[in-house]
Amino acid sequence: MFGFRKKSSSSEIILYSYPTFLYVWPVIAFGYVFAGLQALGWASPTSLAWTYIFIVALTMLTMGVDLGRNTSIFCLVAFLACWLGILWLQEARNVEFFAKLGAMIRSLQPQINPHFLVTLSTLLLILYILMLLLSRVNDRWRITHNEIEHRSFGQKEDAIGRGAKRTRSVYPDILELLICLSGTIEIYTANSNQKLASIENIPFLPLRAKKISRILEIKSVLTTEDDDEEEA
Repeated sequence: MFGFRKKSSSSEIILYSYPTFLYVWPVIAFGYVFAGLQALGWASPTSLAWTYIFIVALTMLTMGVDLGRNTSIFCLVAFLACWLGILWLQEARNVEFFAKLGAMIRSLQPQINPHFLVTLSTLLLILYILMLLLSRVNDRWRITHNEIEHRSFGQKEDAIGRGAKRTRSVYPDILELLICLSGTIEIYTANSNQKLASIENIPFLPLRAKKISRILEIKSVLTTEDDDEEEA
């Protein structure tokens, strides 16, 4: 679905770049699962509702904000510091505001109708399938020993010569990595930091990085003065 091919050649690899809507799949999947659990009476409706709200919030955060490694560590430390500070204020200073706020939140009893969950998941699933199809048509990348080719049906077809280029795999968002093992491939010139292209939101990139590196390393292209002039 995401670009794997059963009979892919060892000298090339096909990748697809997706929009951030790629990370909506937990909302779709758990919508069906929670609707089934609630309909069968196997779980508390309130617990399912809170869990579903958390999943939706996490998905929205993944789509809207890039949390790198350092930012994620900072947010975690800040959250723990705030939590310990609230506990200290309650015990040492008898501050009741946070206790009352927590009691108010615990008193909430949200419930989500299973028919609503199925309807929402079905609508999102239709859009998700459409997104996958459009990405396979408009954002297809083919990497070989000597060329990095981008095809967009009916619009453009670009090819970047492999000579004197360098690529690297980056993971700008820890949540994207956790949800879809997703990352970005950046293509640079060999002798400068000028970015030539960027392939974003590639699912399962850590599982494919080894093959990409093997393909790009098979044929070594030496940089000459003519290549430098051509790049410039």
